Amino acid sequence: MTTLPEAAFDISPTDASLRSPLTPPPTPDNGSNGQDKLTISARHLQHHTLQPEFLAEYSLGDELGSGGFGFVVSATRKSDNKEVAVKFIFREKVPIHGWAKDPELGVIPMEIYVLRNVQHTNIIGFFNAFQDFKFFYLVMELHGTPWSASNPLLNKNNSNNTNTSMIEAMANVTLNQHSSGTNSTSSLISFQSTSSSSSTSLSHSGSESDLYVEPPKPSLLVRRTSCDLFECIEHHSKFSESQARMIFKQIVECVDYLNSKGICHRDIKDENIVIDNDFKVKLIDFGSAVVIPRPQGKLFDRFYGTINYASPEILKGENYRAEAAEIWSLGILLYTILYGEVPFNDPVQAISGPYITPRVHSSSECQHLLNWMLTKCPERRATIDDVVNHPWISGANVSDSA
Repeated sequence: MTTLPEAAFDISPTDASLRSPLTPPPTPDNGSNGQDKLTISARHLQHHTLQPEFLAEYSLGDELGSGGFGFVVSATRKSDNKEVAVKFIFREKVPIHGWAKDPELGVIPMEIYVLRNVQHTNIIGFFNAFQDFKFFYLVMELHGTPWSASNPLLNKNNSNNTNTSMIEAMANVTLNQHSSGTNSTSSLISFQSTSSSSSTSLSHSGSESDLYVEPPKPSLLVRRTSCDLFECIEHHSKFSESQARMIFKQIVECVDYLNSKGICHRDIKDENIVIDNDFKVKLIDFGSAVVIPRPQGKLFDRFYGTINYASPEILKGENYRAEAAEIWSLGILLYTILYGEVPFNDPVQAISGPYITPRVHSSSECQHLLNWMLTKCPERRATIDDVVNHPWISGANVSDSA
């Protein structure tokens, strides 16, 4: 497969103040006076005028999650009542490594760039993107089961009812457009895409009179139970080895596909994987992704992921190869899926100590793959090809533990 060009991501900072921190900054606390009782999305959207073309197509619903770069809200597409996820990305918080030069759209967040250029059954699907002076709006496929003990969907065998039941249960926010009568101009871009093969068109909306809308009612923007693998593991306590393999194999195939495109996700963890009650998974949150130049490769000196998933070379402050660090993260993920806990108590143990002896026995093939991925030395660590072709993943001569 054709890799994405490294040049598309070659954006150099023009000022030292633009250099990004080692980890994404936390979403700021806006204080008391009742604001702390609102969801993050309500806090930021209650006085914000939404992009009119987005508003014409979608109605906002529940908050799905939040983080350092923005927050995610459910929405309903008005044309067909399909529920989607909308990630509101703070423009001012996108770090230098998080921008990409798109030949059609110009400079856009890395996450939008990557999702527009990849298509895989285990990667969250891209639908649309918009922007205004404060946010980029990334409209994506909504996938996963809300992992709550009270969720009736967990007792159903067919997950095709998931989105329909969600739509019936959620409280939608209808935003009405009004005219403000001002003549100032603000150039906004809307990117339209209906499939991976369709062309992307640009449209511009010029006057602020098109921008004034009634803000969402914050009381309706409630936090929905997470659909991620972390919550799924919490719900199940542990998986059988065959279940763990079924889940992990999908992630491995996804990472292998990204590798064929020259892309490293760089923040693979259970919270960045959404999963439904049929155990179908999709990888999300590509804000830390990078394109690796081929064939020469590249060394990185900054880390933008999650500390519990960081490889020994990263923890020691060494320059690292993203591909090898990604395999380590996959090893942490496999251990977590298999045993319901993290393999290391602290960074010191991750650098130089053995992982915690699991309380559950696994097959010898499974243990071999886990040990290979969690090899301290990156040069001796498994590659993604090694993982894809490992007998435990491929199913050749594998006998699950009791």
